[in-house]
Amino acid sequence: MNKPRIRGGPAIVLGLTTSITAYAIFYSHFQQVRDKKVMREGVARDKERIRLKRKEQQLMQQQKEGVIESRDGGR
Repeated sequence: MNKPRIRGGPAIVLGLTTSITAYAIFYSHFQQVRDKKVMREGVARDKERIRLKRKEQQLMQQQKEGVIESRDGGR
């Protein structure tokens, strides 16, 4: 006896394979875009943190200089 053949079998497999591949490409592309955005935000946060740290150090230095000047000014 002959087994009944599905005429669209190869087309179904091809369609399924193509769909899975397209989804994998779509997913990896948007994952890379998201990762790139997160990394850029991290760089921006780091720059801001460095800026604030420098500003804080500058204020501390000014305070130290002010304390030294006030001590010397009283003599």
